Amino acid sequence: MNFEEMLENREGVATHKESLPMGTFYKKLIDKKYRNVLELSSELTDSIVFCEALKADAKFTDTLHAEGQLHFTPKEDSNGIYELELEQGSYQTFEQLLTQNPAVVAGKDYIDKVVNRLAEMLEMLHNQGILQYCLAPMTIFARKSDNLPLLLCHGSLYKNMTNLETLYQGQESYLAPEVLGDGVPDERSDVYALGKFIERLHADGKMSMEYKKVVAKATAAEPAKRYQNVGTMMQDLEKKRKLIHSTVALIAAVAIALFGLFLYFDMMPQTEDIEFVKPVQEEVPDPYDAALTPTELGLEVNDSDEMTEEQRVDAAEMEAELEKIFRRQFSQAAEKTLSKVYSKERMNSSEQNFISSSESAFDDLIKKRDELATQAGLSEDKAKKIADQIISSIRERKQKQLKSYGYQKADGTEE
Repeated sequence: MNFEEMLENREGVATHKESLPMGTFYKKLIDKKYRNVLELSSELTDSIVFCEALKADAKFTDTLHAEGQLHFTPKEDSNGIYELELEQGSYQTFEQLLTQNPAVVAGKDYIDKVVNRLAEMLEMLHNQGILQYCLAPMTIFARKSDNLPLLLCHGSLYKNMTNLETLYQGQESYLAPEVLGDGVPDERSDVYALGKFIERLHADGKMSMEYKKVVAKATAAEPAKRYQNVGTMMQDLEKKRKLIHSTVALIAAVAIALFGLFLYFDMMPQTEDIEFVKPVQEEVPDPYDAALTPTELGLEVNDSDEMTEEQRVDAAEMEAELEKIFRRQFSQAAEKTLSKVYSKERMNSSEQNFISSSESAFDDLIKKRDELATQAGLSEDKAKKIADQIISSIRERKQKQLKSYGYQKADGTEE
């Protein structure tokens, strides 16, 4: 038997069958070429409403020229529609992809690319008044070349079916409660579906903080507690991602600076002075003199009167971070300034000179406090309160050291 005879002998034979809610997906040899087909469930094709909706869906899909849309052609005979022939290509369901190759989600930016692709498709459908309803991996396809998602049918076009649950049999957990319940589905229903799909992408791994917060809101049982639309959801995701990345970068910079200081002091030769407990060390360049402002770090607090409850929580977290930055920067400035005031040379000067230099130093600290408070966006009262606490703490520590050295008063006595 030659090759052509073998092909003819295998004509119409199905391979790699996979059961989906709508029917059976497999490759079928048609005219000596393998085609991707979806053999529809008889329970669906017996419904006239479903068949008419499927024709309308195919017509609508033909108008969509997007990378995330998989086109199809309904096939029918004397008994009606029996299968869908998908456009040429090599496809698999997302469920099969995640099952056979779970490591695919670990690829660089892969999850972000998948989520962005689906979000773009949903927004495009919403602009035309169409809802997707369900984003279960078993209802989404992927090209084997790039493993990015492809939508097939569109849920709201089948809303007149009396047994809509048949269309999503076994995938009910990916549907918003109002789709099969008594509520009225809207764009928030697709927000829910996208959140559930993101959960599935992270089923075999740890979900990042920004996705965790966004998914929690997107999959709220009550529509009013979700994002109003997919666009708002994606904007919030990007906002949280930038905030977290800025915070991580800041922590990394601080860690590197501290490590540098550790190496500096570790490598610096130690000296001993019998007369003093510990000699004044040579000033170390302050690695934070060129610290970024909160605005440059992306830490800005919005007007609380226009915030939602979640935005207030985010704003409170950002304000706490701003206070932390102010406290750290002012502590460094105060430490540097007061170390000069309570230095060995100043303590051995006259009381009048010591007081004069102290007043000048505190004037400098007040200016520095106001400057840092403006950069951090802190109120004058809050900045003053924090600064007073820091100055008091440093002065108390320095004064304890002062007792070890002593300084000359104006009358020549030592204190």
